[in-house]
Amino acid sequence: MGNRHLTLLKVPTICFILIFSWPSIAAKADVYLSKGNANDQPTYHPTTSFDCRDKIYGIVTGEWNPGSEHLLEAYWKDPHGKRREHTRYKFIANPGKTRVWVWLKLHPAEPDILERLLMQQDDSLLEFKGEWKVAFFVDRQAVGKLTFQVACG
Repeated sequence: MGNRHLTLLKVPTICFILIFSWPSIAAKADVYLSKGNANDQPTYHPTTSFDCRDKIYGIVTGEWNPGSEHLLEAYWKDPHGKRREHTRYKFIANPGKTRVWVWLKLHPAEPDILERLLMQQDDSLLEFKGEWKVAFFVDRQAVGKLTFQVACG
């Protein structure tokens, strides 16, 4: 009778250990920002300084079970703390390392008729100037937070 009780305790203990010792996604993922190349793909050169007309790539590289499906999300906040974009990208993991990305492209406001008639300079991108923040999640688990500078002019 004592052995049966001991066996029953082992199963929940093993399940508890497996659940709480599972490696977190954050420990397996690298996150960085980059500009694009001539083929409209992110480069492998991390940067934190962008022009307001650049496409800003957020890259996550990690290892997941090959063939498993995941969701990459990025929350982009402007220098005023306003969330400007929530990007979602579903991906399937490759064997070994998987490199996935999302991007942010800042767009000028549409000029009104008076601005077009007066041919005024478009300064609508100036509101994007300053320090931005982006938070990355894979399967709703945080994998990194980064800050970057946007300059206009």
